Amino acid sequence: MSLIIKIFKASFFVLALFWLAGCVQYKTTPGYARTGDYIVLGLGGVERNTNGAAALKPSDLTITLTDANSVDHELRARYVFKSYVDYGTWMNSGILDGSEALFGLTDMVPFDGGWFAVAPLTYPGLYTSPLPLAVGPAMVSVTSPKLTNIVSSAAEGDLSAIPIDIIAGISPHDNDFQGQFFSYVDSGRNFVIVPGDLTGITEVGGAFLVINYNDDSFFNSDVEPMVVPSDHNPFVQLSYNHVANGDGTGTLYVSLLNPAGFKTLATASQNSSLLSSLAVKLMYFPVGFGVEVAAAKASFSVDAASSYYIGMDGAILSGITPVMTHIADL
Repeated sequence: MSLIIKIFKASFFVLALFWLAGCVQYKTTPGYARTGDYIVLGLGGVERNTNGAAALKPSDLTITLTDANSVDHELRARYVFKSYVDYGTWMNSGILDGSEALFGLTDMVPFDGGWFAVAPLTYPGLYTSPLPLAVGPAMVSVTSPKLTNIVSSAAEGDLSAIPIDIIAGISPHDNDFQGQFFSYVDSGRNFVIVPGDLTGITEVGGAFLVINYNDDSFFNSDVEPMVVPSDHNPFVQLSYNHVANGDGTGTLYVSLLNPAGFKTLATASQNSSLLSSLAVKLMYFPVGFGVEVAAAKASFSVDAASSYYIGMDGAILSGITPVMTHIADL
C-alpha cells in the first residue's frame, strides 16, 4: 500500500477514534457550551482504557471543570453508556492494517467500543441550577479507578485535560436533549459471567456454562432469559439452549468458542478474541418495570461444578471456574 493511501486512511481512522470509539476524545461534544448545557465526554476504549470492564457508572467518575478564572467546579455524569462502531469502519481498518502507527498510536484494539459520559454543566444532581462558569476556555478532567488514561501520541485525547469553550449565556434545562441518552444506558437487568481467575493463562479456546433458575414466575413468560456476548468482537461464537423443566425451574446451557482462541492483546492474532471476551451477559426480563435485583439474585445461579473452560486443544483447563455477578454490583 502506498504511503499516500495509508495517510488518507489514517486521517479517517483518527476521526473515527474520537467520535465513535477507541480513544479518549480530545474535545468535548459539543466543543463549546453555555452553563446549563449538557456535554458528552468520550472516555476511551472499553478494552483499551477500562480493560474490558463490564460496567462503568456515573458514581465511578470524578469530573472537574476548571473555568477561565481557574475556579474548579464539580460535574456529575447523568448517564454513562457504551458505543460500538460498525465492523467495516476506518477505525477498525486502520488498526488492522497498521495505519494507526502513522500517528504514533499504540495498543489499539480492533472492534473495541467506547465509553461515553453525558454531564450537565449544573450543580451535581440539580439539573435546573446552572454553575457560575466564567466565559472563556476551560478544561475538564475525568478520573476513575476503572479508567486508565493512555496518551500515546498528540492524536489522542487526555482525560486530565479535555478542552471546552464556555460561551456567554445560560441554557435552560433541556429535557428532550438529555432524554435521548436514557435508552443507551444499561438496563440493570443482567448478570455478567466471567472466568474467576486467569492468572498465568494467555490463551483459552472457549467455555461451556450451565446456568440455572429456580422460579420462572419472576420473569416475563413471553420473553425467555438469554445469554449474549459481552462485546462486539465478530469472532466470538456463542450459542445456548434453554431447557424448561415444567415446574418453574430451568437451565441454560451455553457454548462459547473461538477457533483462533481468546488471548492477551500481546499474543492476539487477526481472528482471535481477547480474554475479556470470555465474559458473557445473562439478560432477564422481569414482570413489570421494576429491576428486582434481589429477586433476580435469588432466582439465577451458575453451576460451577458443571461448567468449565477449555484450552486450544479442547482439554478442560483446571482451576478456572465461572463467577456470576449482577450488573448492580459492578
